[in-house]
Amino acid sequence: MSRLSRNLVAIYRTERLIARRRLAVVQQQTILMGIAGIAAFSALVLLNVSLFFALQNTMSPASAAAWLALGNLVVAGVLVLIARRSSIEDEVAPAVEVRDMAIADIEDELEEMATEAREVVQAVKSIGSNPVGSLTTVLVPLISMLIKSRSGD
Repeated sequence: MSRLSRNLVAIYRTERLIARRRLAVVQQQTILMGIAGIAAFSALVLLNVSLFFALQNTMSPASAAAWLALGNLVVAGVLVLIARRSSIEDEVAPAVEVRDMAIADIEDELEEMATEAREVVQAVKSIGSNPVGSLTTVLVPLISMLIKSRSGD
């Protein structure tokens, strides 16, 4: 049973680690998006004012404003793409692998225990027809389970 409890603890810990990493990435993305937004806004205000005055000399005020708006949209798109580059899956892939291995090990152990229990039940059922011969078939699985539980497997 120590293997089962060890695997359950491993699953619990890896799930906590995965959740923490996902939360950290979301927090980081949110903070970066906020800072990028503030920086972009203040820079664009000053840049827009200066570019508007420069473009107003060569074109109409409406055309100058339109070109500035298009440039602002391009800059905002680039900032959003940079913030979305952080990948959660790459960071939690090792923890997901450990969790999946622990789940598979638990499944194997439970299947082994079910097989041993079926053998004991079958041996107990056969005691009525052959008491002396089936005594060994009952004792062998019981002794092996006892040895496994004592060895800490």
